[in-house]
Amino acid sequence: MNVQQHAAIVILESIRVLTVDTAGARSLTHDASLTNAVHYSIIGAITTLSAWINAISKLVMQLGDAPFDDSVAVKVIIDLTTCVHAYTELMIALVEKHDVLTSPSSPLAPDGVAIGDALIVFQFVFAVYQIWFRRFIPTRRAELDAQADLAADAALLASARYPISDGLAGAKAFEAVCGKRNLPELPK
Repeated sequence: MNVQQHAAIVILESIRVLTVDTAGARSLTHDASLTNAVHYSIIGAITTLSAWINAISKLVMQLGDAPFDDSVAVKVIIDLTTCVHAYTELMIALVEKHDVLTSPSSPLAPDGVAIGDALIVFQFVFAVYQIWFRRFIPTRRAELDAQADLAADAALLASARYPISDGLAGAKAFEAVCGKRNLPELPK
């Protein structure tokens, strides 16, 4: 197996794992007794994603500027689209379940700062992760950017509901990654 094939396997596996982690966190939002699990699940996804970023950055050093062929690029875009959909669903669920996650019986009460902090870090790490893809599939930049925009819009929507800790350094990074955008409306 050459370096490029290995890189493709790592990228595709990282997308698959992130999709599963994100979908799992979303499914936890439906049960008020699992509010801590939602927070820990998001933190787990951040930790796993950070490890994937480290592995991908090492592959970039080995691979150089050699992009994936188009068949691999298409597979990455398809899988990334599924992943971003799961990520968006999680953000929508966090908006819809805000009252449950911050209810008086929730360990995240009264305001859900733990979720707000985690959202900022998650979106920042997710954006960094997606930026690496530009190196491997430069011919699909518009599609990559469209997926990054969907994720950022969803994160902005969710983060508007949850406050963040004072002095959280990630807030400035989050703003830099997401920019100042109009918040989309939730689907009816």
